[in-house]
Amino acid sequence: MKESRIRIDGFRMHHAILKEFHFLRDQSFERPPASAYVVYMTMLNQLQVEQNQRGMLKEYNLSYWAKKLGISYSTLWGGKRFLEDHHFVKEEIHEGLPVIMLKDVDKYNTPELNGVSLNYLIIPHALFETNILAEFVRTSNPEGIELLLSLLNQFRTGLSFSKTGEMEKIKQERTMKTLKLQLNKNAKGVRKTLSVLEALFSIEFTGIEIRGKQIWIKKASFSLKPECVEENTDEFNVNSLMAKLSKELTYFFDGHQIKFKPRDQIDVMISFKQEVMNKLNYLMDEDYESFTIRDGFMKTFFLQTMDQIGIHIHTEKQRKGSFHFYSIGAFFRMAFRKYLPGALKKIPYELIHEAKIREYTKTGQAPELHGVI
Repeated sequence: MKESRIRIDGFRMHHAILKEFHFLRDQSFERPPASAYVVYMTMLNQLQVEQNQRGMLKEYNLSYWAKKLGISYSTLWGGKRFLEDHHFVKEEIHEGLPVIMLKDVDKYNTPELNGVSLNYLIIPHALFETNILAEFVRTSNPEGIELLLSLLNQFRTGLSFSKTGEMEKIKQERTMKTLKLQLNKNAKGVRKTLSVLEALFSIEFTGIEIRGKQIWIKKASFSLKPECVEENTDEFNVNSLMAKLSKELTYFFDGHQIKFKPRDQIDVMISFKQEVMNKLNYLMDEDYESFTIRDGFMKTFFLQTMDQIGIHIHTEKQRKGSFHFYSIGAFFRMAFRKYLPGALKKIPYELIHEAKIREYTKTGQAPELHGVI
């Protein structure tokens, strides 16, 4: 294979092992639960940390991952038990200490010695900084994780064969019919699943039709977001932004009696950074030195969007008697995307125009704001 100039920043999952998950899914009455996929991926990540090519884990900590991902320990323990019962992993004593052995990893890591091919997909580290896994476990949606892994498998191949290494030009497509079958959901369920995946993928819909009161979508196109391939990205380093806005977000949740986890709060801030901050990176004041207008706009827009969401929640409670988020992060993401074009019209267009020129001059790419206003 020809080496690409860019690679997914992550860790390996051998394709043959993924096929074993698929075999259980298709040929047995015990399909792998979402928690089993999650636990296995965290183990693969730990293998990379320990630099162990043999598939032996000496320092795996299930409690750590439960806390990091916002998934209950008991749920992850159930996923680990599934992996043990179906022989994906087993506990052994090695030099007097307990270790976890991942089946066949040693064999697939040394294909030249075992007569097998080196075929794997790359799971981005950035996945563990999103709410994707927690949402798919919470909603018992292993099909969502299987779609994620299928896309990552194809993207690794696409990047390998890319002549330019331009990530945004590498896309994967799925028809709505295929997605319905793969996810075992109706069109609304498919859209909900895809909204969760938007933390890692840019998703565009084509062939959209309005039939009566229903939206019909023919095809979805996926491309990887930059944080999946940039090793030194600060995409998910939202600490400074969290310090400024997380207090208001907490007050908002409490005021509307919304149950939330720290993971949900982080997911909202990631959505804000991707949907708003990244699009305004080049928006400068008229002096071409400061960012006062940009920073003031972002804070105001965040607070105003929360107000709009609060109105929506209040309206739905009056209409239905209750309100429930499918995914807090995905809901906020859609709200940021919906209200941003209108809000940007309050900024002098000359500054918007200058920001577009500045970004194009520096990056050579179409400006982020170009598709917004």
